[in-house]
Amino acid sequence: MQELRAVPRGGAADLLALAPGFFLSQHGGEGKAHQLFLRGFDAEHGQDVEFTVAGAPVNDVSNGHGQGYADLNFLIPEVVDRLNVIEGPYDPQQGDFAVAASARLDLGVRERGLLVRGQYGSFDAMRAVAVWAPRGASNETFVAAELGRSNGFGPSRASQRAAAIAQYQRSFSTPNGSVSVRATLQSYAGSWQSAGLVREPDFLAGTQGFFDTLDPRQGGFSARHGGVTEVRFRHGALEGSLRAWVTRREFRVRENYTGFLLDARGDRYEQRYEATSFGLDADVRQPLLSWLTARGGAYARHDVTTQSMNRMRFMDDLLYRRDIDADVNATDIALWGELEARPLPWLEIHAGVRADGLAYQIDDRLPRSGSMEPRGRRDAQGIHVGPKASVRARMGRGWSAELAYGKGFRSPQATTLGQGENAPFATVHSGEGALRYTGLRGSATVSGFVTHVDRDLVFDPVLGQNLPVVGAEATTRFGASAQARLAPIRGLALLASGTYARATFDRTGLSVPYVPSLVLRVDGAFEREIARVRNVPVRIAVGVGSSLVGYRALPFSERSDAVFLLDAGASVRVGFVEVGVKVRNVFDARWRDAQFNYPSDWDAGPAGSRVPVRHFTAGRPLSADATLAVIL
Repeated sequence: MQELRAVPRGGAADLLALAPGFFLSQHGGEGKAHQLFLRGFDAEHGQDVEFTVAGAPVNDVSNGHGQGYADLNFLIPEVVDRLNVIEGPYDPQQGDFAVAASARLDLGVRERGLLVRGQYGSFDAMRAVAVWAPRGASNETFVAAELGRSNGFGPSRASQRAAAIAQYQRSFSTPNGSVSVRATLQSYAGSWQSAGLVREPDFLAGTQGFFDTLDPRQGGFSARHGGVTEVRFRHGALEGSLRAWVTRREFRVRENYTGFLLDARGDRYEQRYEATSFGLDADVRQPLLSWLTARGGAYARHDVTTQSMNRMRFMDDLLYRRDIDADVNATDIALWGELEARPLPWLEIHAGVRADGLAYQIDDRLPRSGSMEPRGRRDAQGIHVGPKASVRARMGRGWSAELAYGKGFRSPQATTLGQGENAPFATVHSGEGALRYTGLRGSATVSGFVTHVDRDLVFDPVLGQNLPVVGAEATTRFGASAQARLAPIRGLALLASGTYARATFDRTGLSVPYVPSLVLRVDGAFEREIARVRNVPVRIAVGVGSSLVGYRALPFSERSDAVFLLDAGASVRVGFVEVGVKVRNVFDARWRDAQFNYPSDWDAGPAGSRVPVRHFTAGRPLSADATLAVIL
């Protein structure tokens, strides 16, 4: 990841594009969590990808806007040191939301000292960041703060953000090993405006511009505050870690996809979510024999949440109906274990299992049908057991082959559960075969996979929620991916990946909507010292990143257009001063970030047509910004 840091990126979340098949969209505004596409999944805002940062989980439990909502905007890119993506549910340490993949982001700063960076660019975008990484301390010790704002590339697209992260790590030697202690504190708040969608027929008729908005009162607010404490230890052959975390989340979003289709007063809704989460996590690794190693762990998480969804009058935001009004307490307790065997020098076998027990208490304040009395308290519980296994064979000269199987799960949206219900998990069965090569100048991987989900979710723009397709909840994905990483000469790094996936409903054979069939990504960066002026080093960095996203199936047998984007950047550093420029969407493509097909009515008069039409959100046009940094 460090060798590709010259490639322009919008934020820390864009680092996920380094993994094969990842494509990120941010059609809801700069500040809202990204929409994620991976391996034939429209993971929405995180429902199918498990995220951890500095060892703490990120996904929101039972967020009414989207199960598993994962807002990564609190991350400051300069302090993200490592990204580890496990595609598929093949590791027993993976838990809730690890349907398509898990992603772990570790924090650290390798270049020690003081960094102060200022950035200004298109649309009056400004960013200031300061990072202090004391010399003599470990790479995991730093303090960082960031402020940013932008007017956006069109009406109703302004955003603001403020973030701070502090981390301290220290190691100690013991008579039989070592102990490492790390503490991380983090605070973030951001707000954004959202332009929403453009009706394709109105755009083609010239009555609505490409970057226009139909409802200027859309947008939201997101905050995250918390801390993580971790102890890593090694005692003889035994090694492991203990973690504890607490997080406070606040989230609000207003959106309007349908105008006046559902109600003459307007269809705008406001969703709110507040949660306090805390938990413990532990893992150990112990050799049993010269060829056999055991590892295992325990996990516990408890979330205390409040959530609501209200419909609001278009003209003055007056609340006229409540769709969700509930408190949810959610608990997840898990145990997992794995045996790693190397019976032959060229053969490696992993076999493990994970068991999760999830419990929910829902205090529903919505009235019962035909009554003013609230629905009241109800509870539900369920257990999921998922076996995992993989076999890897080394074939010599850098080649290896691997087969893997895993059973994973996605927890249910708690407000949909009934009293005493055996909480219905979305169960995932996935298998993969891969061929890998590792050499002196690079590595390459080719794999094929199949994934079955027995209870999938699809975004419904009319209702503003992710819902199962009644009668066709089960889906299957077949696909293949490839990735190559090259370092042909000193200072040059190349990374290319591609993923093809076909996702269909088992019962009908129809394509799962919004899923890209093809995602191609190429990143290249060159960074090297080129001269010395009076013994002061002169260093240049050039980076290019491009993405090609194939068509996406849409409801009613429609499909979106393909998208090609190119970003480029360059910087020069002389001593302790660095200047740079980055350009996104170099060719100024008029691309549609998100596309939907559904009925809408934006005429406040008599009921309009209910015929589905194409809608889209405008993607970022050509934009550039310049940076000035001082590194002491």
